[in-house]
Amino acid sequence: MEEIIKVTQNKCKQCYSCVRNCPVNAIQIKDGQATIIHSRCISCGNCIKTCPQNAKIVLDGKKATLDILEYYDNVIACLAPSFVVSFHSYPYKKVVGALKELGFSEVWEVAVGAEELSRELDKYLTNTINKKPLISTPCPAFIRMIEKHYPEIIENLLPFLSPMIAAAKIIRSIKKDKDLKIVFIGPCIAKKAEAIESQFEGLVNSVLTFDEIKELFSRRNINLSNVKEQEFDSAYCNEGKLFPLSGGLLYNLKASKGFKESDYICIEDKEGCLELIDAISKGNISAKFVDVLMCKGCIEGPKIDSELNHYEKISTLYKFYEESKSKSTNINYNVDLNRYFRNRRNVLPYPTEEEIKEVLRKTNKYTKEDELNCGACGYNTCREKAIAVVQGIAEVEMCLPYLLSKKTKLNEQLSQKIKEITLLKEELETIIESSYDGLVVTDGEGKILMTNKAWNKMIQYNSDIKDSFVQEMEDKGIIFPSATLLALKEKRRISFVQKMKSGKEYLATATPIFNEDKEITRVVSNIRDIAELNRLKQQIEETKKLQKYHNKNDSDIDRVKIESKNIVANSMEFGRILQTASKVASVDSTILIFGESGVGKEVVAKFIHSLSTRKDNLLIKINCGAIPENLIESELFGYETGAFTGAKKKGKPGLIQLADTGTLFLDEIGEMPLNVQVKLLRVLQDKKFTPIGGTKEKSVDVRIIAATNRNLYDMVKKGEFRADLYYRLNVVPLEIPPLRKRKSDILPLCYHFLQIFNEKYGCNKELTSEVEKVLLKYSWPGNVRELENLVERIVVTTSPDVIEAKDLPMFLLQSSDDICEHIKIDGIVPLKKATNMLEKKLIERAYKKYNTTYEMAEALGVNQSTVVRKIQKYIKNNALEHN
Repeated sequence: MEEIIKVTQNKCKQCYSCVRNCPVNAIQIKDGQATIIHSRCISCGNCIKTCPQNAKIVLDGKKATLDILEYYDNVIACLAPSFVVSFHSYPYKKVVGALKELGFSEVWEVAVGAEELSRELDKYLTNTINKKPLISTPCPAFIRMIEKHYPEIIENLLPFLSPMIAAAKIIRSIKKDKDLKIVFIGPCIAKKAEAIESQFEGLVNSVLTFDEIKELFSRRNINLSNVKEQEFDSAYCNEGKLFPLSGGLLYNLKASKGFKESDYICIEDKEGCLELIDAISKGNISAKFVDVLMCKGCIEGPKIDSELNHYEKISTLYKFYEESKSKSTNINYNVDLNRYFRNRRNVLPYPTEEEIKEVLRKTNKYTKEDELNCGACGYNTCREKAIAVVQGIAEVEMCLPYLLSKKTKLNEQLSQKIKEITLLKEELETIIESSYDGLVVTDGEGKILMTNKAWNKMIQYNSDIKDSFVQEMEDKGIIFPSATLLALKEKRRISFVQKMKSGKEYLATATPIFNEDKEITRVVSNIRDIAELNRLKQQIEETKKLQKYHNKNDSDIDRVKIESKNIVANSMEFGRILQTASKVASVDSTILIFGESGVGKEVVAKFIHSLSTRKDNLLIKINCGAIPENLIESELFGYETGAFTGAKKKGKPGLIQLADTGTLFLDEIGEMPLNVQVKLLRVLQDKKFTPIGGTKEKSVDVRIIAATNRNLYDMVKKGEFRADLYYRLNVVPLEIPPLRKRKSDILPLCYHFLQIFNEKYGCNKELTSEVEKVLLKYSWPGNVRELENLVERIVVTTSPDVIEAKDLPMFLLQSSDDICEHIKIDGIVPLKKATNMLEKKLIERAYKKYNTTYEMAEALGVNQSTVVRKIQKYIKNNALEHN
């Protein structure tokens, strides 16, 4: 089904002008937006002419026309006579010249078809005895109205083509070129639908309106003032030029000279057309011939695109007629101008009387007096609109009086809701203000919107200051780091212990609030005075060591999945690293990360990548120490076909090329061979590299992040690392402190891993305070990686759900500064007895834990023979049978 007219959604503003002016109810209103019912639409263009928002758009013929002009040599423009009204500022020959400059091989007047059609009509009217009124058929919009809505009138239609189709047939009968293309240009939208009807297939290849041809002139920089004047290529026409006028057909009919005034009628608007159909249906018409146009002549077509008034348009057309009139144009083209019509009626179901009344009742219309028939909905009467609602092409809410009454009720309800919301707001403000915690609310840019007295006092913030930003407070060192800014950066809830300028510690939590588009609109932050909280709860030790992560009843603990981009950070030392990392993430500076093995260099690299502009592209990691020296160059830079023996036939791209537009993480950069360092330096300096065996350089857009656990500066001094590469890498150095230097991260990390492995292995393990003390005292030479492995080990190897100090590996206990802290003493016993008791306990524990006496001896720090004697003393006689 053709879709000649469409509606631009969201431009429709519910004025219902299109509903009001559509003669065939082809407009459907759904969810307040107009849509075209194409099975009912007749393409008359009334909805386009009357839409104040220009929400209706017409099927575009410009692209099809440009394609025809590009790919075909013989293209003829068929120009409607009303063109002089649209181009009234220029001589008609200028328009012809502009069309030829655009690429048309010839320009014909549609008036040729109009005059030939008139001659055929003269013959038909002369030789036909009229028993019923005959209706002219040049107007395609009227024809579509009859076929789709009043097919019973088809028998009254004259069986002749429109002037456009007649002209196309004449041109094709003369040219006889199978590759000939014809483009019609006129003011009528319905012509676009007529051209694609099956019975006219291939006659007119494209239809342009006057505004479309003007746009094509503009695109091709064709100025009509400067083009060469040219004449039409068609035969000269006379009265055919007057077809665009109301009654223009009668000027061309010789048979009309014998008509009495009562024998013919001229109709020139949609109301007249509907009245004609009604009169014919009732048999109340005596005229023999009816000339019908749905507009006041084609000079008022929906796309005439002219600022002239109606009478100026008529004058302009007559002037054209007089200027171009010829002496003789009697040419017989001998073409078949007959056509057929078909019943295309699409009947909407007619509702029952009860259904109509039900709709009326919904809009508070219970009596005839309630039916105001104001027409605001676009329908003439309330009843017509109710019928349309049942038929599914209108909505109840289109009724303006109903909406006004509904608005009054809604205003009353809204007023009540506002009172309730105001009361709730006051209650909420009172609660916030009375909160012991300091509370601050910012917008998505970090601008402070609301604070309470507790926060103002803790931060020493002056609430009278307008338009304050937390960034300014962080820059001044009042808050560092800012929980609000970290939440805005990472787009998640952030919790950590925050130190203030005054030296006080606060537990800070910032929670971002997102809208439907996942954009942060608010950040709610609260701070608690840890010392005061500890005093009130009498759990100073528990609160300090857990630092919120050990709150078993808090299901919302801000822990991070190990595979996620987020980071568990609690110490000021690591916080500063993250602060710097987040600042440099948005730029492409090269970053060199220092730190011992296992401190989290890769985690920080991923953190930087996730905050960078390259986050949607690849992050590729390569461990320079894990790849053999003879392979690392090909892995990094790739190779071309036949670069070396064993190489793939098609070559292989290197990791640098694969990381293009992304990030390349070079771990253990200190292990990179010197010869490869030279090529890497070239990538850093010029963003270019040459694959092994290649002859052409390749450009690459990649960010480099390097990491090492070695002292590159010392390596440079010893000649083990290139100085120029070192300084190129060391643009932004980040040194991650070892875990032993950020003790406050140990327990949060421990509980983070404990939660992960509890979920992984279906456990519910917990740690005692003794275990936490041991973990805090240990030096962690393997850093975070060692802590993670240890937590997994004790989760899978211990049976009880509560993990005690005795369940820990011996090396943790031995590493304690004070081993006595792990020995419990109840009362006073003789020293010798206590020594024997402790010795026995240690031997029994080691005996259960280790498989051989040699392992026991190593753990206890004594000779194997001593262990054998102690087993014989405390456990059994034959110590050699230990298994």
